[in-house]
Amino acid sequence: MTGTSSGIGAAVAGRLLHEEWQVVGVARRPAPIRHPRYTHLKIDLSDLDETTSVVANTIVPMVTAQAWNRVGLVNNAALGGQLGPTERIDVRQLPRLFAVNVSSPIHLMGAILRCAPATASVRMVNVSSGAAVRAFPGLTAYSTTKAALRMAGLVLAAELDSPQRDAALPADTAILSYEPGTVDTEMQTDTRNTPVSQFPWVQIFKNFKANGMLVTPDKPAAEIAAFLAGDGHGRFTERRYGRS
Repeated sequence: MTGTSSGIGAAVAGRLLHEEWQVVGVARRPAPIRHPRYTHLKIDLSDLDETTSVVANTIVPMVTAQAWNRVGLVNNAALGGQLGPTERIDVRQLPRLFAVNVSSPIHLMGAILRCAPATASVRMVNVSSGAAVRAFPGLTAYSTTKAALRMAGLVLAAELDSPQRDAALPADTAILSYEPGTVDTEMQTDTRNTPVSQFPWVQIFKNFKANGMLVTPDKPAAEIAAFLAGDGHGRFTERRYGRS
C-alpha cells in the first residue's frame, strides 16, 4: 500500500499487521512502523521512472514469490497543493500531482493484476475524496486527479467484466473507491494554513477543525481493512466513511 509514512496509510498498515497480513509499504519518507511482517520501500511516486523500476524489480517479485490466496492493494498516497481559483493554477505543477494521484496508482493496479495468482482474491482500494464526485471551489487540481482515479477503477472493473477480455486475470477481483471523509491529516493542516489571499475558500476547512468534524485516521482505516479481508463484494463499489 502507498502512503504508509503517516495518516490513513500508517493506520491501515498497522491494522493489517495486527490481522497478520504481510505488508509492503511505499512512501517517499520513512514509516513509523517496525514489524517483522512489514517491508518499507522508499519511493517518490512522482518519479514515474523510479516507480516503474521498483514495481518491476521489487514489488512484482514479492507478489510472485508465493502462492498467496489474497492480495490487497491500497492506493492511498496523494498530493494536494495548487489550491485556489482555476485561473491561478500553475499548470507546470500538474504533472507531479497526476503522477502521484493517478499515474502511479494505475500502474500499481495493472501490475498487481498481472502478477497475482489467478486463484487469489484480489482487493483494490483507491482512496478517493468527496472532491472526486462533488465540485468544491478552489480544488480544481486535486479534484481532477481524484476524479480520474475514480474513473480508472470504474474502467478497470468494466474491463474485467468484458467478454472481450483476452487475458487470464484473477477472477475474484473487487475494487473499492473509498471516500474517507474529513480526516485529520497533514493535508488538512496544510490546507487550513493556506493564506486566504491564495485560497479564498480556506474558511471551509478551518470550520471542519473548529466544529469537530475531523475524524482520526484509524476510523477509515478499519473500513479499508475490512474490505480487504472481506468477500462477496461487487466488482466495483463506492463507499464514504460511516456509510454502508
